[in-house]
Amino acid sequence: MKPADDRPASTPPPAEIPAVCRLLRTKTAFGVGEGGALWKLGESTTANYWCLATMEPFGPDDSYCHPHSCGSRRSCFQTGPGDEDDGPRSGE
Repeated sequence: MKPADDRPASTPPPAEIPAVCRLLRTKTAFGVGEGGALWKLGESTTANYWCLATMEPFGPDDSYCHPHSCGSRRSCFQTGPGDEDDGPRSGE
């Protein structure tokens, strides 16, 4: 029997999407299906991350880029409008 939200019975409930730096990128962030911002969970074993400020796998503070580390505790962290909703934004 499926739960009311149509997920298979064996699928765990979705995790809370963490707030990550708006400059963090990965190829898996583009073209995602209904999962939206699931790349921000950092659970992929094959994803490569980079910073738009440095265009390297490390940020301006010389620490590596990853959803688990690119949060508000870093000095280079940037948040932007709509971070709480990763859906399409008007004007994009």
